[in-house]
Amino acid sequence: MPKKVEQFANERIQVLNQMLQILGINEQNNMFSLHKLDGDINKQNEIIGLEDDIKKYFLCGEWTCFKKKDSCKRRWLSMIKYVVKDMGYQMTSSNIVSKSDDYNHTGTIYFIQG
Repeated sequence: MPKKVEQFANERIQVLNQMLQILGINEQNNMFSLHKLDGDINKQNEIIGLEDDIKKYFLCGEWTCFKKKDSCKRRWLSMIKYVVKDMGYQMTSSNIVSKSDDYNHTGTIYFIQG
């Protein structure tokens, strides 16, 4: 029986593209803000909604987001990281500080490069 990687190559690309579309990643924009994603329950649920397809098309039995569902703080972020990495893309993060009159806000920006 062929490996999922070979057997479901097109479906795996579709799942990745759906995930990138949810995140707003395209040729002009290769980053997303963790702060904004933390506050967007709809996007989180859309990513979690890809779980059945991810389980069907990826070798993900050892992924923390599925193996230890209850202890994974941000399952949706873990799913993003695993799918991106499995598809040969790189995901890096950078901490940013935005200043306002009252306080400084620290946040994380993720970059996806293919």
